[in-house]
Amino acid sequence: MKRIGIVVAVLLVAVLFLVALAPSFAQDDAQSGGTLRAAFQNEWVSLDPHTTSSYSSYQILNNVLDGLTFFDDDLNLVPWLAESWEQSEDGLTWTLHLRQGVMFSNGREMTADDVKWSWDRLIDPATGSGNAARVGPPETVIEVVDPYTVSVTHPEPFGIFPQSIGFDKASGIMAPESVGEDGTVQIPIGTGPFMITEVEGTTRILLEKNPYYWQEGLPYLDAIEISPIPDDTVREVALRGGEVDWVLAIAPQSFDTLQSEEGIVVDTAPQLSYDYIGLNVTREPFDDARVRQAIALSLDRDQLCAVGFFGLCESLQGPIGTGSPWYFDYMPYDQDIDAAKALLADAGYPDGFDMELMPTTQYGETERAATVLQQQLAQIGINATVNSLEWSEWLEKEGNFEYDAYICNWNGLIDADQYYYLQHHTGLYFNFTGYSNPEFDDLVDEGRSLSEFDERYGIYEQANQILVDDAPYVYMYNKLEIRAYRDYVKGFAVRPDQANNFWTVWLDQ
Repeated sequence: MKRIGIVVAVLLVAVLFLVALAPSFAQDDAQSGGTLRAAFQNEWVSLDPHTTSSYSSYQILNNVLDGLTFFDDDLNLVPWLAESWEQSEDGLTWTLHLRQGVMFSNGREMTADDVKWSWDRLIDPATGSGNAARVGPPETVIEVVDPYTVSVTHPEPFGIFPQSIGFDKASGIMAPESVGEDGTVQIPIGTGPFMITEVEGTTRILLEKNPYYWQEGLPYLDAIEISPIPDDTVREVALRGGEVDWVLAIAPQSFDTLQSEEGIVVDTAPQLSYDYIGLNVTREPFDDARVRQAIALSLDRDQLCAVGFFGLCESLQGPIGTGSPWYFDYMPYDQDIDAAKALLADAGYPDGFDMELMPTTQYGETERAATVLQQQLAQIGINATVNSLEWSEWLEKEGNFEYDAYICNWNGLIDADQYYYLQHHTGLYFNFTGYSNPEFDDLVDEGRSLSEFDERYGIYEQANQILVDDAPYVYMYNKLEIRAYRDYVKGFAVRPDQANNFWTVWLDQ
């Protein structure tokens, strides 16, 4: 039951954000020109922001599409394509006032019609987007008030709507001209600082400066050439040899060595994501919470952090780390082998059982963690085999529930809603464990309907305890966010939400 009465009371005074000036990130000493050669860790799966679920795709789209709101490098919510917005007294309708004169990279002005088209397509069930909830449920009504004003009416109050549309570029604004004759989007046309001009499968992509970009003086670079290099060693050799200027990730065991090398910068930020074990609650014995709790109690998380990510991480028992304002100090799973064995016996598995762990070759830390997990699970009688899969096969098996336990991470998190809603709510696209708890669902539904932090914190604190006790996910650690680049690359900021934004980057050479 959602607390609509409380929401309405809170919203008797409409929320109004007024921003007179466009944000400006231009630097006085920056030089314009040049091409940044960037090496990503992963291939992009698709460039359609409405159908992809790949974060590697969004890390490209960050530089092509703009949203109506944006989180700056300090993760403060700021106006972007919308200059201001307000919520109606009944809490149901948000009205957003667009920045005028913003052009798509094809030279056409963006208007409220484009916002309506983009969001209607995103929330259409036929699109099948896992990120539709960023804008709202299918019943959400998006209307053009005038060319520079759009209203969004939800069936229930959506108190964090301005935050939700700024989380990633799934809700970014795309020109309808992006859709090809076959109804698909191969190259999205946005209002961002760069536009996609060349795509060679998933081996190379070229972004060139958007000549119509609305932020004066930006971007500095003429172009960005992005190539995926999945192998850590090959990627680092390319950086050392000057074949690339910037790499998205390095092997954690290379951290100290690279940091000491002349001409290379290794930059970090606390990461807000989490690495975890997803247990398939749709099959035995993982449909029994006692089994899942026994697994959670068997872990030595500090050892997993040390081996999995060479200590550049912090152990977790819930999804949120201490670097977030949404951290909850609820930790019932310090390693306790006797308690874990007792839970297994109580569940009918006094001698343990056989299971399979599914890491991916795409992320070396998941393979390393799996070998440690084997040893730790053996202490309570669970005989685990490791089946490490290539990324595309791994995604297919995860999406079809063809696994016992997978190991992965959940990325790009800022608000509590991102931690708890899409991946844990019953029936949502990214809920790949099959977890379902109506009490938890009600709480996270309520949490996203409200705006006020303290009230939301109390709600998510309850939801967190339910989730941790149910243990469909066994949380291990959150990692340090690491980027490495040549020292002539200037103006890049490592962000805790893992976004790679290149419009303030310039080359000092």
